[in-house]
Amino acid sequence: MTDNLRPAQDLPLLSSSDLSLNLDLQKKHAKGLRDAVRAGDPDALERLRSRHPRHQKLDPASLKLADAQLVVAREAGLPSWPALKHHVEQVDAARQAIEEAAPAPDGDMATLHIRCGNDIELALQRAGFAGDFLMSADPICQGPVGEGPGSLRERARFIASEYPGETEGETLERLRQEEDRLGAAGAYGRIVLWFEHDPFDQLLLVKVLLRLKRIGADQRKVELVSLNRFPGISKFIGIGQLSPAALRHMYGERKAVPEAAYSNAETVWLALISSDPTELHDLSRKERTALPFLSGALTRYLQELPDSQNGLSFTEQTMLQILSHGPMSWGRIFATFMREKDPLPYHGDLMFLGTLLRLRDAGEPAVASSDDDFSMDHWGKTEFSLTPTGRALMAGEKDWKSCGPRLRQHGGVTCFSDPDWRWDAGSQQPVRLGERRQRQH
Repeated sequence: MTDNLRPAQDLPLLSSSDLSLNLDLQKKHAKGLRDAVRAGDPDALERLRSRHPRHQKLDPASLKLADAQLVVAREAGLPSWPALKHHVEQVDAARQAIEEAAPAPDGDMATLHIRCGNDIELALQRAGFAGDFLMSADPICQGPVGEGPGSLRERARFIASEYPGETEGETLERLRQEEDRLGAAGAYGRIVLWFEHDPFDQLLLVKVLLRLKRIGADQRKVELVSLNRFPGISKFIGIGQLSPAALRHMYGERKAVPEAAYSNAETVWLALISSDPTELHDLSRKERTALPFLSGALTRYLQELPDSQNGLSFTEQTMLQILSHGPMSWGRIFATFMREKDPLPYHGDLMFLGTLLRLRDAGEPAVASSDDDFSMDHWGKTEFSLTPTGRALMAGEKDWKSCGPRLRQHGGVTCFSDPDWRWDAGSQQPVRLGERRQRQH
């Protein structure tokens, strides 16, 4: 958040994760690992066992440096020591290009960079990019999603009602401006899409691809920077974690968007806005080379349907589990959820807070808060605690539907309506509640 308030030139070119991959330092780590394995250190032996593909054939007492280097490279998220060296050299070359004011990497034609947020806008400037930037950030992984003339207003109404500090009028104007700029994307020679692997990004990528196809912009040079990990970052959450040098490096790894991606996007979009989630689930089980991260994102998205046992989404259930250890500030709940609990993190802090307030503001609240101050000066500090209803939900003694929650829509699905679509964690699929109970009997 603070990076958006300072000049782009103040951003460091390398991040701590980039610096941690210094080759001299990694060589020392590899030598230390080799020596520790030879000495029989249990932790070192476990690292060897978990990371080396041929560990069973190795003699720990005479481990070679090359084998230790392979383990170190794999711990950094790379397949081999040569790959680690190449990565470090490429990021360093990007850093040097920035420092030497080399020509803009996108300077050969008019370029539009599209991202589902503004987290890399200043970093792209610092990295020496010259193209225009468009933020397309409607969080369609939450709330109602549809088509038609009233769909933007419906989205604005949802955002204003769910997220503290947002207003319907300002949100609607912002969404309209984003749509207008996206509609004019065909004026650019090149369009670069920066989207990672989670539901927030992947569903917006689907929307953007479909929009580009409908306005004919798919006939332009459309390219994608998409990743689900980055060397040196142990818990990769998003592209916003990357340094300017790393962004410039990743730009060199971009791929042309294949034609199949546009047809995939249209199929997924139609399933997303459907009132029946089974088609979306069927699509989540299909691997796609055109959009390789989409299947996993759809499964995580479907896990936010009400659970078949107690009516809570995965996020809601996990919030209560975290609070079962005692009252906690919502900022700390969010940090715990993102770092330790969510298998595919995609919530922003405001999105997370909106979900927590949904649990608080029901007829029978599952949580209670110490105050109602969500101003920037008090951001993340309001304390939440479990109520008796929250404990009953966790014990399976209540269903959230019976607690008077606010209306919730998930894509085209209206939760707790007829049919009452739920997520069955055991079979990992959506079910109609009545049908599931009939099968149990």
